[in-house]
Amino acid sequence: MTRILTIIFTASLLSPPGMAQPSPADPGPRPGTVEAMKCLVRQDTSPACKTMFQGSARTIAMRWVFQDSERDFKRGTLLSAGYWGRASDSNRFDAKILTNQPTKEMDIFDVKFAHVEYSFYISPADADGKIRAVAIPLYAPHDPLQLGG
Repeated sequence: MTRILTIIFTASLLSPPGMAQPSPADPGPRPGTVEAMKCLVRQDTSPACKTMFQGSARTIAMRWVFQDSERDFKRGTLLSAGYWGRASDSNRFDAKILTNQPTKEMDIFDVKFAHVEYSFYISPADADGKIRAVAIPLYAPHDPLQLGG
């Protein structure tokens, strides 16, 4: 029961007012994605954070989980990070991201820093608790600028 309340509380903290709410078929973030997002924005700096990413996700995540003063200065302070929805390969924005991923099952987070905004696509954790797919395009989720280039 405590775990369910923690998940609901965590999900409510990550959903700022005015954000597009998920449809009833999309009840919220799946296991491991909120923890992975917190790790990527350095809200979690535990040793487990650095080992939760495996395979191709590890290559992308390592540029985010370790401190980098220059990178952190350029993007500014974290303003918000919220669950945006679930990726769908029938959506043209998501399809571009999902093409190069080992899975089509990904949760999307809208992450805003003082100077830049990103979409975090994160696959749910496997049975062993590992995240195997991550994509971090510049721009807000489903921003038309994503489709350029």
